[in-house]
Amino acid sequence: MLAVGGVMGGNSFDVLFLAISDVAYQKGSIYQAISLDEIFPIALTILITAILLLGLLRREKYGIANIGFESFLVLICYIGAYLFLFFR
Repeated sequence: MLAVGGVMGGNSFDVLFLAISDVAYQKGSIYQAISLDEIFPIALTILITAILLLGLLRREKYGIANIGFESFLVLICYIGAYLFLFFR
């Protein structure tokens, strides 16, 4: 639970930092300056945050490999992202 809280708190701080950066960016919206290389990690972060939120809503005693489904899905996402970026 502490790890999930750390991830959620870190993501919340990052979103706050992004909003402040958008206000300070002089060339218009900072979202227009995002390149295609940055979209994949952003989408992955949103997906992992959603998985962890679902894990907070639905608790399990036993899951896949004796860990919760959210931990297994986050592990799969990290491995898949690593393989995608490595072989790209």
